[in-house]
Amino acid sequence: MKTKFLLLATFILITLGGMAQKRFFDAVNMTIDTLNINTEFSDFGPAIIEDELFFLSFSEKDGRKSDNQNKVFYDLYTVGLNAFGEVMTERKRMSTLVSKYHEGPMAYCESTGELFLTQSNWQDPQEENIVFVKKSIRLGIVIYEKSGDSFRMKDRLPFNSSEYSVAHPAISSTGDTLVFVSDMPGGSGQTDLYYSVRNGDEWSDPVNLGPKVNSAGEEMFPFLNADGSLVFSSNGFGGAGNLDLFYIEFPVLASSDRGTFTGDINSEGDDFGMVIHPNQQVGYMASNRSGGQGDDDVYLLRIDDFVFDVITYSNLTEEILPGASVNVIDEDGTVAASGKTDDEGKLEVKLEGNKKYTVVATAEEYMEKAVDLDLTKKETLTDKEVEVYLDPEFVFKGQVVDIMGNIPIPDALLAISDGTTIDSIYTDEQGTFTYNLETDKRYRVDVSAYNFFGTEVEFNTMGMDQGVFDYLIQLYSLDAGSRIQLKNIYYDFGEWALRPEAKRELDRLAKVLEDYPDIQIILESHTDSRGTHEFNMGLSEKRSETAGNYIISKGIDAARIEWVGFGETQLVNECDGSIECTEEQHYENRRTVVEIRKSKVTRRAKGNIFYF
Repeated sequence: MKTKFLLLATFILITLGGMAQKRFFDAVNMTIDTLNINTEFSDFGPAIIEDELFFLSFSEKDGRKSDNQNKVFYDLYTVGLNAFGEVMTERKRMSTLVSKYHEGPMAYCESTGELFLTQSNWQDPQEENIVFVKKSIRLGIVIYEKSGDSFRMKDRLPFNSSEYSVAHPAISSTGDTLVFVSDMPGGSGQTDLYYSVRNGDEWSDPVNLGPKVNSAGEEMFPFLNADGSLVFSSNGFGGAGNLDLFYIEFPVLASSDRGTFTGDINSEGDDFGMVIHPNQQVGYMASNRSGGQGDDDVYLLRIDDFVFDVITYSNLTEEILPGASVNVIDEDGTVAASGKTDDEGKLEVKLEGNKKYTVVATAEEYMEKAVDLDLTKKETLTDKEVEVYLDPEFVFKGQVVDIMGNIPIPDALLAISDGTTIDSIYTDEQGTFTYNLETDKRYRVDVSAYNFFGTEVEFNTMGMDQGVFDYLIQLYSLDAGSRIQLKNIYYDFGEWALRPEAKRELDRLAKVLEDYPDIQIILESHTDSRGTHEFNMGLSEKRSETAGNYIISKGIDAARIEWVGFGETQLVNECDGSIECTEEQHYENRRTVVEIRKSKVTRRAKGNIFYF
C-alpha cells in the first residue's frame, strides 16, 4: 500500500443504527466478488448510504491532474444497489461534493442528517488549491448538512490542524461519537485511531483508543458496525499481508479482545475500508490483492445464507412462547427450515436469498399462524427477525368499567369457574383482562370490585374449535344515588315468584349489603303494559316485596330495605300497548331496579381508603 492511504486515500462509511442479531464476522459461508465499478486505476473507500454505494476513484475529467502524479485526483462516485448489494446502475460522479483537490473519508449520520467529509483543503473547501504545495497539505474533517438531495457545509471539527491530519471519520448512529484517524503528536505509531464525544455543539478533546487498537504501525479506515463493534485496518498487529482488517467491541474496554477476519477476507496485499450493510448479510471492502482489475478494487462480501430468528409470542399475553413448532416453506411448497423455538421463543433459520417464504408456527393450545417472509425486499433483510403471534384456541378477554362513563376499573376480581375448578384473575390499570380457556367447558365468571355491584358472565366452549369471547363488563357504583338494574330479575307473565337465576342475583345483593353495612336501598319493581293499571301496580308491589323478603331472609336488617311498585309507568321500551311487541320485549319491562338510598362506603384502591 502506498503513502496515499495516510494523506490522500479516502474512505466513505455510514454509521448504521440498531443492534444486529448476528455478527457479520461469524459467517462461515461467504462469497467475495469484484464489482463492475472498478477501473484500471484505484477504486476504494466503499460506503452504503441508503440504496446507494459511494466510493472513491481517480477522476476521469480533464484538468484534474496532479502536478506530482501521472494520475488524477480522487473524486466521489455513486452507484445504485438492490437489496442484495448488487450494482444496478452505472457509476456517477458526485459533482455536488467535489472540491478543487482530493475528496476523502465520509461518514453519514442518518439521525442528524450530517455528512462528515475528509477534504485536503479543509480550511476553505470552496477555494482553488493551485497554490498549495502537496507535501504541506493536511487533511481535515468538514461537516455538511443535508439540504434536499444535496449537502451544504455546516462546520469544521475544532481539532483540525495545519500541523497534522485528521481524517477517516466514523460517526455513531446517534451522531454524538466520532472515531477518526490522525498522525497528531503523542500517538503510538505513525497513525492512530481516536474518538471524540459531542455534547450539544461542543466536541471533546480527542482520546486515543489505546493499545488494544493502536500499534507502532498504522491504523486507519474505522467503521462502526450496527452490532456495536469497531472495524479498522492495521499493519501493526501481524496478519496475512500488509494492511489487514480487525474488529473489536466499541467502546473499547480493558476486557475487550481484538479479533481478525478469517477466510479470504485478509489477503497477502492490503485489505481495508470494510463497511457492512444494516442487514449484516452484505458488506464491501477494498483490496489490492492479486487478481484484481486495477491498483485497488472494491469487493462485494456476501453471506451465502440469510440468517433470521423466528420468534414466537402469545397474542394473548404478548409474552414469548417457547416450544412452538416452526416450518418455513418456500413458494414450491418445500420445507426450507424447521424446528422448535427455544426457551427464549427463538429459532434460528438459514434461508436462501431472493425468495419468498411462508413461516408457519403452531403450539399446544394455540392456533396455527402463518406469516409471509419476502427475501426479495430490502426492508425484510434489514429486520433479521420474524415475529409470529399465536392466538390461543380459546380466549376470554375484555374490560371491566364503571357503567357511568365507561371508566376503567383496575384490580377488579374475576372468579372463573368451569364447574370443577375456580381460577382468579385481576384487571390491569386499564381495566383489561385476558384468560386462556379450555375446550368443551361451561364457564361462569363472577366479577366484583370495591365500591361496585358485581355481576356474572356465562359462556361455553362446547363443540367449538376456537373462539375469542370479548366482553365489556359494566359495573354499577355503590355511591348514594346510583341506580342498579339487577341482572336476571325477571318474572313470568302475571307472576311474582322468584326464578332460580333471580335468587342468585339477589344473593349477590345480600352479600353487598353484608359487606357494606351503611348502605340502605330501595327495591323498585316494574311490569309490562299488559293488564290493567290497578293489576300491574299490585303485581309490581308484590314482586318488590318478594325480592325484599328474600334479602331479609339472608340476615339483612329490614330497616335497611324499602320496596315500591311502579306497575307499567316506567317502561324501558315502546311497548305501551299501542304497537305489537314480542314476548322478549315485554319481558324486558318486567324487571327490578335497586336505588342506593344511603351510602358511606369504604373504597379500597391500592391500599388507600376513601370515604363517601
